[in-house]
Amino acid sequence: MDFLLAGVAIYAAWTLTSELMRAIRPNGNAPAAHTVAVLHGSTVAFRRIAPVPALVGLLGTAAVFSLALDLPVYMLGPAVLFVAYALGSEFPRRHAVALLGVVELSLVLLLTSSSAFPGWDSVALFAGLVAGSWFLGVIARRWQTLARELAARAAELEEARTELARHAVAAERLRIARELHDVVAHSMSVIAMHAGVARLAVGTKPESEVAALDVIERSSREALTEMRRLVTVLRDENAGSAERGPAPGVSELHTLVAGVVEAGVTVDVRTEGDLEDVPAGVSLAAYRVVQEALTNVVRHAGSTHARLDVRAGDGSVAIRVDDDGPAAGWQRPAPSGGGHGTIGMRERLELYGGTLSTGPRAGGGWSVEARLPYIAAGR
Repeated sequence: MDFLLAGVAIYAAWTLTSELMRAIRPNGNAPAAHTVAVLHGSTVAFRRIAPVPALVGLLGTAAVFSLALDLPVYMLGPAVLFVAYALGSEFPRRHAVALLGVVELSLVLLLTSSSAFPGWDSVALFAGLVAGSWFLGVIARRWQTLARELAARAAELEEARTELARHAVAAERLRIARELHDVVAHSMSVIAMHAGVARLAVGTKPESEVAALDVIERSSREALTEMRRLVTVLRDENAGSAERGPAPGVSELHTLVAGVVEAGVTVDVRTEGDLEDVPAGVSLAAYRVVQEALTNVVRHAGSTHARLDVRAGDGSVAIRVDDDGPAAGWQRPAPSGGGHGTIGMRERLELYGGTLSTGPRAGGGWSVEARLPYIAAGR
């Protein structure tokens, strides 16, 4: 583009100089005038590559044209306008203003010192044209700066969006893992316990064998139902509530305890307060905490007796699960690579500003205590 504009400036300077030489000095120094005109227009080609040298060349050739050849400088054409635009677009505001002042002052001096002084009205017109071209360059620079800033901001926003997407994926994976553990672990523990009972009762105690198989069948069906509900929620978050089924809560602890009792663990249950009044999110979290604690009793503690205490009131739900420790002759099963239950309970409680405390009891056995405030759940 700059070379194209340089060609335009050279053509204009050559044509105007030719007309001037024919009209004023038919026998004058035409070759020197044309050479200066060509050099003057050529400075436009370097207006952005080297703006200051281009300005020096422009003013130098204009001085030679006006002072040495005694020709009117305004006949050199629009090259000064192209260079003035570059001064506004390539330099910061303070430097650009200083360079514009140099151009304007030089223009006034060259016009007033020439024998063909065009008058002050023409001087003001030429100075205004140069200033207007410079101002267009300033506006262009501002637009370019704004475009770069917007591009940088868009890149930052895209990076932030990508990071948020990664965090969202990680959070979703954690949620899925937590839900799968809560849904599967309890039922599988009950099934494993009764499968062992059924194996020992084969051929010796038909009644115990049939009862154990009934529990295994019922627990398997419940686990499959929960799994289908979870998969439906994960695949289509807009699925209807009838299709999903209601989420369990602390008011349904009796069904959870019944499954543990069928696994051979006696559970003493004590509840206080209106469990139906607990918010849905807190109620589900409390249900999952009780589920995990009782599952651990069945799977890891080897205990035959546990106590469940649930109190709702004063803006919180308090949960305590105690067991008496392993029975005589019980052997801890080999580790299965799990160990995510306590982590899942803690994560659920942290979502609602709750607390969790686990550890051995003074008289033997294990204790799990949790508290979930209603306020932290947005109630």
